Amino acid sequence: MRDAATASHFSKAISPGARLLRQFGPPAAMSLLLSGCTVSAGAPSIALFGAYFPSWLACALAGILGAVLVRLIFIPLGVDDMLPVRLPVYVAIAAAIGFLVSLLGFGR
Repeated sequence: MRDAATASHFSKAISPGARLLRQFGPPAAMSLLLSGCTVSAGAPSIALFGAYFPSWLACALAGILGAVLVRLIFIPLGVDDMLPVRLPVYVAIAAAIGFLVSLLGFGR
């Protein structure tokens, strides 16, 4: 008896709107989400030694070097010894410096 009730519950027809949403919803959502990825200006790159390097690589390098410099300043001041977790702090400093270089240097 219970199987007949369950079978009739699942055999209900899906409305045409729901069927269209199931069929075309995910591709439409993906196309809307990915439409922001097209940039007419192209990817920012830096010409260095005859080759083009992505700008994020230069920003990451600047962030790492900046975090090393900040650590060299923190050590004599005694701030480095007071940090509870050093690695996440210096990674956050490197990311902040890298993002700042990206924003100020490339406007992105």
